[in-house]
Amino acid sequence: MIKTKKIIAIIPARIGSKGIKYKNLKKVNGKSLVEICIKNAKSVKEISKVAVSTDSKKIQSLSKKLGAWCEELRPKSLSKKNSQTNQALLHVLKEVNEQFDYIVELQPTYLFRKKETLSKAINILLKNKKYNSLISIVKIQDTSHPDFVIRKTNGQLKFKSSATNFNRHYLKPLYKPIGLIIISKYKSFVKKKDMLTGKIHGIEITNKKEMHDIDNPTDLKIAKLEN
Repeated sequence: MIKTKKIIAIIPARIGSKGIKYKNLKKVNGKSLVEICIKNAKSVKEISKVAVSTDSKKIQSLSKKLGAWCEELRPKSLSKKNSQTNQALLHVLKEVNEQFDYIVELQPTYLFRKKETLSKAINILLKNKKYNSLISIVKIQDTSHPDFVIRKTNGQLKFKSSATNFNRHYLKPLYKPIGLIIISKYKSFVKKKDMLTGKIHGIEITNKKEMHDIDNPTDLKIAKLEN
């Protein structure tokens, strides 16, 4: 039997966004992205506390109304477009001032994240102590796969095999990370200031809807159609 662990889910939700203005407050089916993410996290029984990191008083008010910790706003120095998410997470942990066993980072732009997927990811780490971190991954099946790469040197092309004979069904299984779920042991994160350290487990996401990340207006339109 697994001993109960204290797990905090932190949702980074600054008000600024390069692709969509006030992106985290955009609504799909009447609910904002940050609201959907908070409710998703609170529905997972393994998560002890849900916190939101934001520089927006509007998001702060909404978060607290939904039962998420958001007592302190994120400093402006940590809310710039080039600010590191890890620093925002550390700020939350300092303000919450509690000890946890694991930290879960949840980007609100993945609004189709299933609670079953999140629960499964958490339990992978709870049951496999050798892993220090976990991140969601997807299999590379398109032309971003290294076997498709064509290099050009002084006008001459170089590639692994003939460009007319590429067949994705014979590609070696390679993966790329996505920000759907990132988990780290609390002590490791606080020490290294990095969510991905030590032995890292990759949980493969195969549901295309869950993979959908809202980064620009087109992504948002697609999400509204899919919902």
